[in-house]
Amino acid sequence: MILFALWRRKLRSAKNSLLRASFAQKIRRAAFALLGLSLIAGLYLGFARFLGFLQKAPLIGPLIVWKLTAMAFLAAFLMVIISSLLTSLGTLYYSSDLTFLFHSPVDFRAIFIDKCLEVLLFSSWMLALALAPYALAMAVVDHFGAGFLFAFATLLPPFLWLAAMWGALATLLLLYFFPSSKTRDMVWILSSLSLTLVYALVRWAQPEKLVRPDALHVISAYLEYLQAPTAPYLPSWWLTKALWDWTAGRLGGFAAWAVLLWLCAIASFAGLVALAGRFYLRAYTGAQESPRANRTTAVTPMASRGWGLLPSGAVLAALFWKDRRIFLRDVRNWSQLLLIAGLVFVYLFSIDKLPLDNADLKSLVSFLNIGAAGFVLSSLSLRFTFPAISLESRQWWVLKSAPLSVSSIMWEKFIFSALPMTALAFTLGAAANRLLHADAFSSQLSLASLLVLALVLSAMGVGFGALFPKFDAESVHQIESSLGGFVYMTCSFFFIGATVAVLAWPMRMHFMGLFGRLHAWNWIQALWCGGAWILLNLLAALVPWSLGRAHLEAFEP
Repeated sequence: MILFALWRRKLRSAKNSLLRASFAQKIRRAAFALLGLSLIAGLYLGFARFLGFLQKAPLIGPLIVWKLTAMAFLAAFLMVIISSLLTSLGTLYYSSDLTFLFHSPVDFRAIFIDKCLEVLLFSSWMLALALAPYALAMAVVDHFGAGFLFAFATLLPPFLWLAAMWGALATLLLLYFFPSSKTRDMVWILSSLSLTLVYALVRWAQPEKLVRPDALHVISAYLEYLQAPTAPYLPSWWLTKALWDWTAGRLGGFAAWAVLLWLCAIASFAGLVALAGRFYLRAYTGAQESPRANRTTAVTPMASRGWGLLPSGAVLAALFWKDRRIFLRDVRNWSQLLLIAGLVFVYLFSIDKLPLDNADLKSLVSFLNIGAAGFVLSSLSLRFTFPAISLESRQWWVLKSAPLSVSSIMWEKFIFSALPMTALAFTLGAAANRLLHADAFSSQLSLASLLVLALVLSAMGVGFGALFPKFDAESVHQIESSLGGFVYMTCSFFFIGATVAVLAWPMRMHFMGLFGRLHAWNWIQALWCGGAWILLNLLAALVPWSLGRAHLEAFEP
């Protein structure tokens, strides 16, 4: 009854949020819903095409499908465990409503169960949406029928529940035996490191080798490997084997695996609740402890280190010092830096493994790297640059009442973001050109474009962040998913696409020259392209910057 009341409160809150949403919020939610449905439809089409290609392989096609299915379920299981480690920290120990709930006449076990259900939802919904089109593609391509989808829907909840409970159990035991906020920080870092390693190892394994037509003769020698279980003691293999038995008509085997999954899920939940009865209160109170400061810090004289060359250098130095201290103090930023490192590794590794045996094709990929790396930079700018103004939160009045101009604050935010963004752009551009062995013109054009792109995206992020401030947000994710974040991502994608389109003209002339065409370069056309590129960058940087500064100057917190 208590759990029903708690979830009725959540459902009513969600209902009120939908009914009382403004017109702009309804438009934003409709746009996000349409985008989400489009992504799911795209996943289904991609999976259907991929599985259809595998089924054409004689003899070993079905074996490859089930082997890759087992690997996909194993990766999903590990991802949910890592996600639940991160989610359970915020939900079970740092949720904003826990103080109210612990002061209400509610048993703490009911609170724990309620929050565990939230952990299951928040840590697995995205992977569930990714696995659903995969299962639908298998049912359609292999003609398994609606019964296969019913079997999948029956077994997916205990599969995800087991993964989520393992993560919640690990967090509970860690915070019980090491009750400190430093343990929370270590869980953040280790979880992100594990996610990075899983992501990198999956890519390092090069699963595309299994489905390349020129490698099929190699795969035929590994029939025994394809039929061998993949992590047989984990629920990912139980789910795979149950679905395999269902498609083969072995209903007894399906029932046995299904019972095993559900019994383990129920037993793990019961054991977790029993442990929570002894451990949860101590783990919760220990997590609220703050570390003791061992030393005091003061603003260092940074103006003598080059800041004095800039207008208002002392002001910019003090603000930069503040943001640097806040960034380094939050361990979640360090965990996300680990994820970024894994993303860069996978990105460069994928470029290195592209099947390119033509120098001109490598130069073309080097040019197209402007768009691919630009999308990476815009995504990172949405996470770190766009929220920079809003993250001042309720302390904005301190900056507003200080003898500081809005321009100085925005310039400092730009510098703080542009330095790492430019370094990352240089890394992605220079390393990709090195791996591709692109010609000098393509390498120089792509690298210069990426460096300018990083600077403009940083200016756009600060400008749109000032134009759409959200000082009442409880987390950075609310800032990213706000209307301003949607507008920023739309404009940044358009800007990146326009940049590639403008620079495609000189790149076309360059290739025509390589192919031996006389007078391939039309210098008047090239000058027009250069002027259009400069104008595009100026508009993309200055328009949101000017609008954001004017809005922030008139804004009263």
